[in-house]
Amino acid sequence: MGVSKLPMSVCDDLNRMVRNFWWGSSEGKRKTHWLAWPKILAQKMKGGLGFRDFRLFNQALLARQAWRLLTNPASLCAQVLKARYYPEGRLEDTVFSGNASPTWQGIQHGLELLKNGIVWRVGGGHNIRIWRDRWLPTEPSRQPITQQGTCRLRRVAELLDESGNWRMDLLRRHFLPPDVNSISSIRTSPRVTDDILTWAPEKNGIFTVRSAYRLAMDERERPLATSTSRAPDGRRAIWKTI
Repeated sequence: MGVSKLPMSVCDDLNRMVRNFWWGSSEGKRKTHWLAWPKILAQKMKGGLGFRDFRLFNQALLARQAWRLLTNPASLCAQVLKARYYPEGRLEDTVFSGNASPTWQGIQHGLELLKNGIVWRVGGGHNIRIWRDRWLPTEPSRQPITQQGTCRLRRVAELLDESGNWRMDLLRRHFLPPDVNSISSIRTSPRVTDDILTWAPEKNGIFTVRSAYRLAMDERERPLATSTSRAPDGRRAIWKTI
């Protein structure tokens, strides 16, 4: 599961084994369903039992492989894969082809989840693209809500002066007030020149499979929570969640 994307049928079989253990029959008698399956899968901190969904767990394990390629670009494995699949670009911008190897398809599957959790820490700003990369402290997109329009600024470094401070005149000219407040809240230093790619779900910025799995669970539940809150009985659903 850590190197290959398992077929969905295999993941569903594993999930079915867990459900049968919890819900199944014994000596021809059907067991009582004490808890619904979503409640069994929910995190313990949210009142669930913390059982694993094998589809999402497989993706979280594969995201670790994509993280290694991002954080260790000088490794032999990363250099070989870059030469084969994205020689002129960056891994997070790669458009995957349909004839990729099974190993690369697994990395692609993990990368889809990884993109939702990575964020740039601003140093000199030379490697961070203003309109495409995730670098703002605002969740969940971590990107400017301002439309680029005719703005010719491309890199975050163009928004900093020689002392490493934000050029507030440029921010107010090209960005909406929420983006201005978000950008100006980022601390910068003239001594720090390297931009660092970090993992937002962890405070130390280092990727873990556990936090990736939690992120996958949250991403799956977010559309459901949004649609439920917009329903006519949404208020009751919100109070039930609380």
